[in-house]
Amino acid sequence: MSNNFVHTTRLLAAETIAAGSSSTTSAIDLRNIAQQGYFSIQLLVTGDGTAKVEYQCSNNNSVFIEPESAVDIITGFTKTSGPGSDGKGFYSFSPETCGWLKIKVSETGTTQAIVVTLDIAIQ
Repeated sequence: MSNNFVHTTRLLAAETIAAGSSSTTSAIDLRNIAQQGYFSIQLLVTGDGTAKVEYQCSNNNSVFIEPESAVDIITGFTKTSGPGSDGKGFYSFSPETCGWLKIKVSETGTTQAIVVTLDIAIQ
């Protein structure tokens, strides 16, 4: 049975990501919550680095892979990005159908760290 509830959760809470490094969230079990296929993230980036956000999928909750047809959720995001130029952003994305999902945030500037808070909404 399908529902229209929106499931939200904080995936990263002020997590520091070193220059040139990444952080991957715990797996989200989509089997009962992604009934409509709508996804969005809200993020806050501070620090002097640059963020890239992407997703990884799994159908066995063991091996997570960035799908071949995947598109990064956001690239080149800094503390001055977003509609208010304040490091806050809100983005929708459409992952391929899968049972489990992880979000990966990378610092791509390679010289400065970032601090990331990231929430996801799924319907």
